[in-house]
Amino acid sequence: MKFGGLRVMAARADYGIDAPGDVGKFVVAGLAVTVVGVLVVRRRAWRKATLAAVGIGGWLLGIAGLLVLSSRVGKLRERDRLFNGIELRGDERVLDVGCGRGLLLIGAAKRLSRGHAVGIDIWSTIDQSGNSPYALLANASVEKVTERVSPMSGDARWLPFAEGSFDLVLSSLALHNIGGQAGRAQAVRELARVLKAGGRVVIADLAHTHHYAATLRNEDWREVHQSTPHFFIFPPVRVVTGIKPT
Repeated sequence: MKFGGLRVMAARADYGIDAPGDVGKFVVAGLAVTVVGVLVVRRRAWRKATLAAVGIGGWLLGIAGLLVLSSRVGKLRERDRLFNGIELRGDERVLDVGCGRGLLLIGAAKRLSRGHAVGIDIWSTIDQSGNSPYALLANASVEKVTERVSPMSGDARWLPFAEGSFDLVLSSLALHNIGGQAGRAQAVRELARVLKAGGRVVIADLAHTHHYAATLRNEDWREVHQSTPHFFIFPPVRVVTGIKPT
């Protein structure tokens, strides 16, 4: 199902909060532990327990803060670093699997003068706040790339594209949400299938990246590389890249 052609206006691009449920849990837990420590454990004999409770509460709130900072600042910096490492001519067809509100999709579209970027997602709001094709198109409108992007609905394990449809395939913070190693391996093979010979895949994720790399190597891909941790995003991510055999 395509959502192209919809005009949505917004003041500025908003790429959402990742794992909003987790952020909320850390905030609630941090506040609860802190309040208990300050208001309930007040006797002098329990002062160490009070300090411990306040420390744990602060730690939990700190994690929530890092998650929000990662969503608002870190992932934009990681996107810039990712694209700085990719040389685009400007006429490529690009696919973003698990595109969400369009962080990588729009980043690619801004570098395409004659090409086109397609994003596919199941549009889960559990993994990203306000996740929808309409939010993506609102961001594309703000970034002035509406005509160069197309959001679609679909599952990474069964991509609705012919073999060799794209010059570059991207995925960020999406594949780890697929249950089971077999399902994630199937998704990686699908990313590989729809890529043209000689094309590049780039997968950024916070878990299972060694399995992604192993799946590509089993398909005899060239220059398969797994990066060291990138700390702009919290929790840190690793990036897997590879080139499809010709």
